[in-house]
Amino acid sequence: MFFFSRFLAFIKTHPRIKTTGVFCTGLLAALLAVWLLGYSTVKIEGVTMKAALAPSASGITELNFPPFGVITAPTHQGPVKLSLTLEQIDSRLLNGQLNHAADSKALLLRLQKGIKASVYDFALRQLLIALVVAWVMILLVWRTNWKTALLHAVLGTALLAMPVVYAISTYDTNAFREPEYKGVLSMAPSAIEFVSNSLSDLHIMKENTDKIVTNFRKLFLHADALMVMADAEEQQKMVKVLLVSDLHSNPVGVEFIKSTAHRFQVDFIINAGDLTDLGTATEFEAIRELQSIPVPQLLAPGNHDSPEIIDIIAQLDNVTVLDGQMLTVAGIKVIGFADPLADDAAVEYENPEKTRQILAEEAVRIQAGLEDQERPDILVVHHPSLGEKLMSLAEITVSGHNHQLQIKQEEGSTFINPGTAGAAGLRGLYSEEGRAYSAVIAYLIPGSGLMAMDLINYEPASKQFSLHRKVIQPADTLEATP
Repeated sequence: MFFFSRFLAFIKTHPRIKTTGVFCTGLLAALLAVWLLGYSTVKIEGVTMKAALAPSASGITELNFPPFGVITAPTHQGPVKLSLTLEQIDSRLLNGQLNHAADSKALLLRLQKGIKASVYDFALRQLLIALVVAWVMILLVWRTNWKTALLHAVLGTALLAMPVVYAISTYDTNAFREPEYKGVLSMAPSAIEFVSNSLSDLHIMKENTDKIVTNFRKLFLHADALMVMADAEEQQKMVKVLLVSDLHSNPVGVEFIKSTAHRFQVDFIINAGDLTDLGTATEFEAIRELQSIPVPQLLAPGNHDSPEIIDIIAQLDNVTVLDGQMLTVAGIKVIGFADPLADDAAVEYENPEKTRQILAEEAVRIQAGLEDQERPDILVVHHPSLGEKLMSLAEITVSGHNHQLQIKQEEGSTFINPGTAGAAGLRGLYSEEGRAYSAVIAYLIPGSGLMAMDLINYEPASKQFSLHRKVIQPADTLEATP
C-alpha cells in the first residue's frame, strides 16, 4: 500500500504520465465492466437468454444450451465474442407462435430480426455500463474533478466502442446456417436444419399424414370383415392394441399414432419408449398432442427418456408409466420395465461390452421380478436384444430402440418390434433417404391369446401406406422387415 501511494504521488507530479494513467484506468475499467459485469437478459419470441461480451481472437456468437452443448458461428468481424446462454423458454408463448403464425417462415424472420435488434440494445447497454464504471473508477483512483474523470471515461469507452460498433455493423445471423457444434449437440445438427428450413412444411405434413391414414382406412374399410377366426362371437371379444416406439419428439409421429388409433379404433396403446431425443421438458411441446388421444396409453421409458420427461408424462391422465407393475387393460395383462438408462443423463454406454453386461443384469432382474407373478400377456422393454432374450416369459414381448420393424415367433411366444412411430425423430424427418413411420396392431382375445397382427408402414416422401396382416398359426415363425 505504501509503494502504491508513492507511485500515485510520483505520477501526479508528472502531468503527461498522469493523463495517460487516467485514460488507461478508464479504458481498463470499461473493458472489465463489459467483460465481468455486463451480463444482461435478452428475450426473443418467448426465449430468455443471458448475454455477455468478451474479448476474442475472432468475431463469433456462442449459443450455450446447458447441459447439452454449444453452438458457435462466425457472425461478425472484430475481436469480440457474444455469448448467449439459454435460461428459460416460455413454452406456451413459443408453442402459440409456432401453431398460430400464418407463415412459420415469417416467425423465423422475426427471430432473426429479434436477435439482431437485441444485439444492438445489448451493446448499447454494455457501453453505458462501461462508461459509468470507468467514470467511477477514475474518481476513486485519481481523485480528480468529475468533468475530467467523465472526459477520460468517455474517451476510454469510445475506444472500446470501436470494435463493438464494428462487430454490430457486420453482424450476420445467416452465419448460423453453417454452425459448429460441441457437446451432445454435435450429435444432432439436423435439429438446426429442421428449425431453419422445415417449420413451414410441418403443418402440411401433419395434414397429409391424417389424410393418408384416413384414405388408408377407407381403402381397408372391409378389413374388419376379414375374419381372423371363424367364431363371430369370439370376433366381438377381440382387443386391438396399437404397438409403437421411438417417437423421438416428432410431432408428425404423434399425428400418425393419433390417426391410426382413431381410424382402427384400438382399445389401448403400448409405447416401448424414447418419446424424446434429449429428455428435456421443452421437447414435451412437440409431443403434447399425445394427451388428446382418448384411449389408455402404457409407456416403458427408453434410454432417451429422462426422469424429467417421465415425470411430465406420468401426470397425463391417459398415460401410465410402466415400472415393473402388472396391469390389466381390456382384459389383457401387461407388465413393463424402463430402460436402465432412463434414469441417467447418458443415452448409451461407453462400449458394447458395458451394454451387454448391463442388459444381462437387467434380464436377471426382470426374470426374478416375474417369478412370483402370473404369466403376462404382454411384456414391454425398450432394448430389442433384451426383449428377444425374455420373449419366453410372455405371450407377446414388445421392444423398440433400433427403429426396425421386426416380428419373431418361437414356441408359442411372439417378439414384436414396431419400429419407429416418429421416423427416427427430427433427425430422420428430412433425411435424404427418408425414414418410414411404422406401427403394429395386435389382435388378442383375453384368455385365448394373439390371433392376428397388422404391420403398418407409412412413407411420407412417396405418400404410400402398406399393411400386412398376419393371422397367427401355432407353428408360425416369421421375421419381417417391411
